[in-house]
Amino acid sequence: MDLIVNTMFKSAMTQRVVTVNNASIWRPILDIRDAGMAYLRAIQADYSINGVYNIASGNFTVGHVGDMVKHRVEKLTGEKIAIQIKQIQDFRNYKVTIEKAKTYLGFQPQYSIEDIIEDLYAHVEVYGDYNDDSLYNIRVFRKLVAGQATPPADALGFKLHSADRLSRQGV
Repeated sequence: MDLIVNTMFKSAMTQRVVTVNNASIWRPILDIRDAGMAYLRAIQADYSINGVYNIASGNFTVGHVGDMVKHRVEKLTGEKIAIQIKQIQDFRNYKVTIEKAKTYLGFQPQYSIEDIIEDLYAHVEVYGDYNDDSLYNIRVFRKLVAGQATPPADALGFKLHSADRLSRQGV
């Protein structure tokens, strides 16, 4: 899962700017709710169905994602959000096809980038301090390696409200 939507949202909310490091590269974007549904489809599939399946809510350029985050956050907050385009070389440029998952698992993504942004905004109070170490896997792992912390209850980094919402949707 690519976290560019989350990262851009955080920046828009805290700094009122969306930074796009390379507007032309592609990323597959996946909403956690679609990921949960794909997992459910996989475990419910017939045992004869196996292999590797790509799942995504869609493929987008980073520039397009930046534009969507900027415009949706402006609409939700009523505040002006700037966009900063940089030309930083990035070799992580890829799209995925989800046709195999659609065909064999019946997976059909339901959530868009706009849905992700609206969900993040609707739960902004739950997240609290965006600089909290528990929101950054690298900070948590550094503390664990240094022996300064115990694994958090949600060691995978998922907020509990997401799991609760998935369980209410039958996942």
